[in-house]
Amino acid sequence: MSQLNSKKRAQLPKSAFAYVDSRGRKRLPINDESHVRNALARFNQVIFEDEAARERARTRLLNAAKKYGIVPVGFMTGQLQSQMSEAVAGRLVIELGQVGTPGEFERRLRSALRDPSLSVLHWSESAGAYLDGAGRPATLPGDGADRAVTLLERQGRPMTALVHDRAVLANSDLVKTVTAAATLAAENERLRGQVEAQASEARTLPTGHVTFLLTDIEGSTSLLQRLGERYAPLLAEVRAIIRNSVGRLGGREVDARADEFLAVFDRAPAALEAALEIERGVQGRAWPDDVGVRIRIGIHRGRPTLTDAGYVGLAVHTVARICSAGHGGQILLSAAARDGVGRSRPTGVRLRSLGSHRLRGLREPQALFQVEAADLATHFPPLRKT
Repeated sequence: MSQLNSKKRAQLPKSAFAYVDSRGRKRLPINDESHVRNALARFNQVIFEDEAARERARTRLLNAAKKYGIVPVGFMTGQLQSQMSEAVAGRLVIELGQVGTPGEFERRLRSALRDPSLSVLHWSESAGAYLDGAGRPATLPGDGADRAVTLLERQGRPMTALVHDRAVLANSDLVKTVTAAATLAAENERLRGQVEAQASEARTLPTGHVTFLLTDIEGSTSLLQRLGERYAPLLAEVRAIIRNSVGRLGGREVDARADEFLAVFDRAPAALEAALEIERGVQGRAWPDDVGVRIRIGIHRGRPTLTDAGYVGLAVHTVARICSAGHGGQILLSAAARDGVGRSRPTGVRLRSLGSHRLRGLREPQALFQVEAADLATHFPPLRKT
C-alpha cells in the first residue's frame, strides 16, 4: 500500500475518505483497494464524534469495499463483537445500579463478564490492604499471573479491586465501560452503606423527652493558629474526654463536627454529671505549649423529632443557643433541664439563676442557670449575645 503523505492527502477530495469530522479532518482513506482494506482493519481504532458519524463512516467504508469486490468478513465480525460488548456494558451499568449487597455486586459482575471466579476486594485503610468478602487480607495477582486485576479508585485513593480472567482485558473498550460502571456502583454501595448505617444508628437514639448536652471549644481559631498541625491531636483528645464521659454516664453521641459535640441522655441528672466530668477532665489535663483549653457547655431538655438523619426541632436549636451564650469553663442549663435534674444533683453542686435572656432565633426569653462546684470556676463575664 502506497503511503499518503500530507500533500497527497490534501489533494484527495473528501469523498476519498470514509470519515471527515466537523473540523474537516480526513480519516480512513478509501481511494484505492489497499487503503480500503487498511481502513477496514483500523475502523475500531478511530474515535468518532458521535454514533451518527460512526454509522455514516461505516456505510461509506462498506460501499467502498463492495466497489473493490472485498468481502469484509473480519470487519463484520469485529463490529458484531463490538456491539455485543456495548450491549454487555450497557446491561452491566443498569444491573450494577440495582445491587443491594456486596455479594450481589460480585455475582452481577461474574455473570456480565462470564467469569465465575471473579472476585471483588475492598480496600481497608486500617488494614492497609485489600480484603475479601470474609474480611481477610488478599494478595493481588502479579503481572505474569493467569489472573488480572482492575483497580477502582475514588479521588485517587484505593477503593475496590476486581480480580478476573485476563482475557477480559482483550477488549479495552469493554474494560473502560465496565470499570466506569463498577466504580459508580461501588461508590453508590459505599454511600448507601454509610447512609444506612447512620439511619440505623439514628433509629436507636432515645425518643420522647430527652436531655441534650452540647459542648464547644472557646477560642478554637486562636488555638489552631498557635498550634498549627498539633491542633488536630488536641481536638481528638478533647473529643476522647467528652466521649468517655458521655458513654460512661449512659449518653449517646449524636454529632461531632468542627469544635462542637452533641450528645443526648434519657435523664437530665446524667447529662449534668457528664458536663461536670468533662470540665474537670479538660481542666486537669496538661496541653501542648501550656495552652488553655476551655469548654463551654449547654444543657437543655425537650421533645425533639427523631428522623433517619438525627434529631430536628426547637429543642436542638435551643441547646445550641444556650451553649453559644456561655464562656469557656461555664456550664449553662435551661429551666427545663434544671427541672429535669430536680433534687438529683451531685453533692456540693448548686444551680445559680442567671435570670431570663433573649437568645437569637428563639421567640421566648430563656431562664438560664449556671452550674457551680467547688473545683470549677464560678465567675464569668456577662453571657454572650448570640
